[in-house]
Amino acid sequence: MNVMIIILFIISIVLLGISFFQRDNVKELEQELDHLQLSAMQEIYKLKKKMRVVEEELLQTDAPLKDDTTADNQDNQVNSSRILAKYRQGMSLEAIALSESTTVKEVRAIVNENERALT
Repeated sequence: MNVMIIILFIISIVLLGISFFQRDNVKELEQELDHLQLSAMQEIYKLKKKMRVVEEELLQTDAPLKDDTTADNQDNQVNSSRILAKYRQGMSLEAIALSESTTVKEVRAIVNENERALT
């Protein structure tokens, strides 16, 4: 009986020693997975960066969806109404031109065009 216990004890020590010297497949697999995940994240970052560049290029070259003339007319009407309101409040043509970022000549033309509405 003692011999059997000693033999089992020796076998267990040998198996334990062998298990320490064997390659760890799980550890290698984890390292490979980490490397794969890191390279995938780098590729995703590069693709997102390229997509941003392409989107910016498309936005710069795209024609506007609305007709420019209608948009300009609406902007001119809004500017005209603001200019006329400021003129009615007694602001000088120079002050109106400065506040609206236009020339005095343009302000004078708008005021002259709408002179009937002012009186």
